[in-house]
Amino acid sequence: MKNEHNVISISRSSGFQMDPNLTSEESIILRALAGGRTDRQVCNDLRMAPTIFLRLMHGMRQKIGAADNVTLIEWAKRQIKGGDQRVDKPERYGRLA
Repeated sequence: MKNEHNVISISRSSGFQMDPNLTSEESIILRALAGGRTDRQVCNDLRMAPTIFLRLMHGMRQKIGAADNVTLIEWAKRQIKGGDQRVDKPERYGRLA
């Protein structure tokens, strides 16, 4: 009997992207910050050195034209609001007891 291989084809649709100028790593960081994570929590989650995080934040501020981190995060929240509603509603899915 001949073994036939099952081939799984995965086609990824173009997902929500904040800004085409941002890298995927920058988008992940902004999503986390917009979702309420602190700088330290994001660094720990991504196993990232704080100096690299600060450098990425500086680069994102320049790309977006934000004067400070608060303005950058508010911009990210506005971008996410139109494309992904999960950020502002973490309590939407409750845990089973």
